Amino acid sequence: MVSRRLHAALLVALLAFPASSTLAAPPTRCALTLARAGQPASTIVLDRTPTKAAQFAAYELQWHLQQISGATVPIAHDGEPMKGVKLLVGESAATRALKLKSPCFKPQEYLIRFLPTALILMGHDKADTGAVQYNQTPTQAEYDTWPGIWDEQGTMYAVYDFLERYCNVRWLNCSEFGTDIPRQDPLTVTGSEVRRAPFMKYRFAYQNTPDGYDYYTNLWWYEKKEWLALEAAAHPEKHKRFDVAGGYFIAKRGWNQLFRLRHREGGEKCPGSHSLYGYYRRFWEPEKGKEELFEGRHADWFAVSSAGTPGYPGQPPQMCYTNRGLIEQVAKDACEFFETGKVYAGGESAGDYFCIEPMDNDQFCKCANCQRWLDGRDATTPFWTNGRHSDYVFQFVNEVAKIVGKKHPGKRIVTLAYFTHGAPPQKVRLEPNVLVQYCFACQRLTYDRPTYEHEVALLKQWRAEYPVRTLYLWLYYCFPLMMANIGKFQAFPGFFAHSIGEQFDLFHRYGYTGVYHCGYGQEVEAYVTYRLMDDPKLRVDALLDEYFTRLYGPAAGPLREFYETVERTYGSPANYAENIATGKAEGHHHQTAEMAWKYLGTEERMAQLGKLMAQAQARAQTPEQKQRVELFRLGVWEYMVAGRKQYLERPGAAQTP
Repeated sequence: MVSRRLHAALLVALLAFPASSTLAAPPTRCALTLARAGQPASTIVLDRTPTKAAQFAAYELQWHLQQISGATVPIAHDGEPMKGVKLLVGESAATRALKLKSPCFKPQEYLIRFLPTALILMGHDKADTGAVQYNQTPTQAEYDTWPGIWDEQGTMYAVYDFLERYCNVRWLNCSEFGTDIPRQDPLTVTGSEVRRAPFMKYRFAYQNTPDGYDYYTNLWWYEKKEWLALEAAAHPEKHKRFDVAGGYFIAKRGWNQLFRLRHREGGEKCPGSHSLYGYYRRFWEPEKGKEELFEGRHADWFAVSSAGTPGYPGQPPQMCYTNRGLIEQVAKDACEFFETGKVYAGGESAGDYFCIEPMDNDQFCKCANCQRWLDGRDATTPFWTNGRHSDYVFQFVNEVAKIVGKKHPGKRIVTLAYFTHGAPPQKVRLEPNVLVQYCFACQRLTYDRPTYEHEVALLKQWRAEYPVRTLYLWLYYCFPLMMANIGKFQAFPGFFAHSIGEQFDLFHRYGYTGVYHCGYGQEVEAYVTYRLMDDPKLRVDALLDEYFTRLYGPAAGPLREFYETVERTYGSPANYAENIATGKAEGHHHQTAEMAWKYLGTEERMAQLGKLMAQAQARAQTPEQKQRVELFRLGVWEYMVAGRKQYLERPGAAQTP
């Protein structure tokens, strides 16, 4: 046990910085050597009772420093022997001496501060001090000790930012070959201070569970033999070490989760989706096998097909959103969630947010009370995202929000600006406790210019109507792959990295600070999106430079040209059938097999792409570069070759020019 006097002396020596210094102290630019000739010249310092986030951050820092320098930097706790530069990870006695404690940070905020003999890496952490068991390919028991993706983990953010910013580490994709960690000897880092939080406060993709991350970022459908071959090539060491029937999938889950954590996925949990489907089993009729969930029939809460008619044939497609009983029941459910945490089956709620969103159709109630809320916009409007039902839907949300706001100030009602209620309402002003997620459905269908530009205009209109309100997004990276999988054909890849950059400029300029994704797209799109959610001021061309150069080395040129050729082809309105015929950019197009392989993946383009693929294979030099190029070939080129072959071999293909 170290005496108080000795402990104080250690702190002074540790920092060589006045203990009276505060956050207002001017940053000092320092150069710190962390390792030399394969030996540590630093010590990672933790509190005696560190948070889970600090423990995990310390293990991640130790592992990456070893990969960079060959040195295993020791981890010590307050009061234990320490040598060299002190890497203060999370709150500890040393940071408290500088008046730095976790509570002084805002949610998701973190600090990187260089001192003459120390480096501070800390931020806002969840107050959970349970023991972490760190293993990059964990068992289930080890995985269960990790910080959750929605936990406050500012110290982890600080470490990951430090590794990117000062150690030149990049996590480019989720395969075993996707991390680039340049060796450095000696390992010397130079800087002053960074204090920030990710730009997007809510950063999540529905399909990006750890088990399913690459199901949705790869082009191949995960049940196909080609996907299994690609997956085995991407994770050969895990396949060697683990039984595929058991431990392999747990180990891979941990590996995928590490990738998500390193890219700071998570943040503030704000779920938004169609939230009322559970009301059928609760208030319409019992569901077979779930009869215990039925609370009693309330037919008057559900939509009718016309005034005076008892209802639609069978189960109504929507509810009656002017019915006072329904409004009070939804408000009751929201208050119960905020008071007890209970979420009813089908509900979408978490943290400080309770979601209210109608069913996924526009067959709304036609009773007289509901019809009077329609704003008069013609149902034949050429744009499917409009405001025909905006006043109607948002008045319902407002009525619930009024009740909940009185009982639970500070809590939020989440809803979507979606489909026929995509525009701001005209007859009502949203209650202060309503948070809107704008559904930018056409954001990957950039070739459909009228619809795309209309949706951009609505995005701007929401900000114009509500200049200071928090606004979030729902983005649809799932296209065109989702439609291809439903149609049982293979899509022409919807690469769109440069469009992502333009869109994040827009989100930044108009202050949209949270985003939910239906997938992150493929590997390049995922990388660009992760980086821009953190910092939308980064430039896409620079991100593409580092992605292709650092993965593929001499093969980067042809593979980047391959990517950008596909990107230009996919995004150009001139390449789509209707536009070729008319010379215009009209209509809302989802890919069909014909569109994909008659108009986009033409014989001439495929020949050009095949040459680029062959050039990349010839230029790759190291075994790692060759394996990365092989993964591109298996995952992208072979998918495209198979898609065009399937189209040409379809019945009647001989009659098609």
